[in-house]
Order: sequence, then C-alpha cells, then structure tokens
Amino acid sequence: MGPAHVVGATVVDGSGCDPGKFGVTIENGRITRLGASGAHGERLDAEGLTMTPGLIDAHVHLGLSSPIQPHFSFRISAAEIAADVFATAGATLDAGFTTERDTGGIDGGVVTAIAKGKVRGPRVLSCGPVQCQIGGHGYYGAAWEPTELWSSHHIPGLCVLSMMAGNADELRHNVREAFRRGASFLKLCVTGGVVGGHDRLSDTQFTVEEIAVAVQEAAARNTCV
Repeated sequence: MGPAHVVGATVVDGSGCDPGKFGVTIENGRITRLGASGAHGERLDAEGLTMTPGLIDAHVHLGLSSPIQPHFSFRISAAEIAADVFATAGATLDAGFTTERDTGGIDGGVVTAIAKGKVRGPRVLSCGPVQCQIGGHGYYGAAWEPTELWSSHHIPGLCVLSMMAGNADELRHNVREAFRRGASFLKLCVTGGVVGGHDRLSDTQFTVEEIAVAVQEAAARNTCV
C-alpha cells in the first residue's frame, strides 16, 4: 500500500507552534512527514478538519467498564464483561485517545490483545491490580463475604481489580505477582476513596513499612508507584 497525503487540514503539531495548514504524509499507518511532499500516493482532502497528535488519558479503568456491583456479585458473565472492556477500548480510540494509563482493573491479557491488534484500542500502560489493604479501598466484596473469596471475582487474563495485603511481606508478594503478570507501574490505595465499598475518604491505609516495600520493588524495575 502506497503513502497517503492528507491535505487541507488545520494541523496542530504538539510543539507549541500556532496551528497551520500543512500536508501530512502517512505510510504504513504512521505519520512520516509534515509539510509538502512530492511523493506519489493517494491524496485525502481534509479541508475544514483539524488534525492533532493522539490524546493521552492518564487515569482510566477499562476493567470497570461494566456496572461495579453486578460485576462483583456474579451477575454479569465473563463474556459480557469482556465485551464491555473491548467496546470501551474501541470507543476510546475513536475519541482520539491513542495512549491510556490504566490505573487498576485489567489483567495483562487485555494489554496484550490490544497490542497484537486482535481488538481495537489505544496503547495501554497498566498497573494491573490495585494494591490495597484487607477490606480497604479497592475491595468491593459483599459485607458478609469472607475476604479470602475476593480472588474468585477475578477473571485471569481479563480483570483483576485489586490484591489485598495484611502486612509488608504479603504486599511484596502481591507486587511481584502484579509485575509478573505485566504491570508497568504500581498503584497503592494509601487512603480511602470517593467510590469505595467499605472505606471512607479520610481513612489511612498501609503503613510506612508497607509503602517502602512497594517503592523498593518498583525501583528495582525502573518504574514508579
């Protein structure tokens, strides 16, 4: 397939310069030239349209594309949850977002499926499961449900909302497991949250020792918490 030349659009190049009308050359799905090009190829008239670099969303939860309560009470099938996740990924790409930072909920299989082009979606940087204290922010099991059953709500390769820890050693184990499953950074719930199952925003969660363990494990992989 030959190159395509987009002409007539108002182009915002992301450099801080004023928008202007520049030709844009696209080859093999990538922009290769900004400005006039004498190369042969298809010409696409974009008069009246605006072109910008892809947008970046730094806080998303693809794994929470389904309603939270039905999701975590076995009232939605794995097939429907997967359909919701991938529909959201496709809609996000259509909205102009080419990179997303997923801050908890998806397992590494979602990132891989999108990266391989098996489903439509933006590039995803994921923390995998959120790290939370037992019963803290990130836990949405029923009040009567024993916390050790929380992992039964996970769908390996698709959704793993959170891992719970009761001390520094358990947190270290969970953090290493998250990295093994493809996390590229860590997220810790060190307070309660606005949308919480059993916590308040003012709650203090995780000790200094526990936080230090997570920071140490992230630093060993040249990433962040």
